[in-house]
Amino acid sequence: MPNLKNPMVPQELLVVGAALKTGIFDVLREKPHHLEGLAGALSLDQRALWVVLEALLSQGYLAKEGDQYRLTKEAQEILFDETSEQFIGYSLIHTFNVIKSWSQIPQVLKTGAPAERERDEQDIKGFMAAMKKNARQIADQLTAICLKDLPREPRVLDLGGGPLNYARPFAKNGAHVTVQDMPEVCKVMEPTLEPGENIKFVPGDFTESIAEGPFDLAFLGNICHIYGQEENTLLFTRVHKVLVSGGRIAIMDFVRGISPRAELFGVNMLVNTKTGGTWTLQQYTQWLNQAYFGQVQVHTMGDRQVITAQRE
Repeated sequence: MPNLKNPMVPQELLVVGAALKTGIFDVLREKPHHLEGLAGALSLDQRALWVVLEALLSQGYLAKEGDQYRLTKEAQEILFDETSEQFIGYSLIHTFNVIKSWSQIPQVLKTGAPAERERDEQDIKGFMAAMKKNARQIADQLTAICLKDLPREPRVLDLGGGPLNYARPFAKNGAHVTVQDMPEVCKVMEPTLEPGENIKFVPGDFTESIAEGPFDLAFLGNICHIYGQEENTLLFTRVHKVLVSGGRIAIMDFVRGISPRAELFGVNMLVNTKTGGTWTLQQYTQWLNQAYFGQVQVHTMGDRQVITAQRE
């Protein structure tokens, strides 16, 4: 029986993640395939594919009709049915990539440099799926914290918000939302906007410049752990300049010393970034004060925190 929630079966997770990343499940979702046809469709080695398919068969992800492989009902629920309680979907690719990066910790300990990695379309899809899954659990609470006491139709800047996981809840609560993200992300996501959604995209690297304001709120969700002190202080200073007087900055992350996940998540930043990590409330307060923000407050949502501060 498929079971990715059991921490004792990393081999199963890696095999399923590899099958999802290489497109095996996507092709079998459309229709059953023979080994030869599946190998040809995905340009995979036939011997290697057979070994993986048989492993997936033994774990309950695939079944056989004659000599054709097909997805089982359980696999459909786990990988493609968003209404199912068992649904994990493409976020599994992100987990697969995290494990791959973490396997290089011994080398990172010697060099201090992040692990080498290349991102393809499946990796981007997996990352966005993981972020979407996490966002569902906290979107309402987050929106209430960020928009509290702001004008009725606040102007919101969502930095790095291309997946729209928080931009959409902000917009549904009356905000005019500007999303700034990398051009390739904006190109993919802008066509997904529905008619009447009060969201616009501004392509651009926010580590170089920020969209012109003024804004009542700047939301930085899952950004600050990518960078260190210098980059974050500079980013907060740029945000300060595009906010109205008394405007708010809201930072969502795992705060070290408060979140039970912060220390382990710091390892993820070690193996994936040059200067990133998880930071204490004292560090955030210092950086915000240096960027002329005051009234720093912290709000906890499950294992995450939202730090808010006001532009002085």
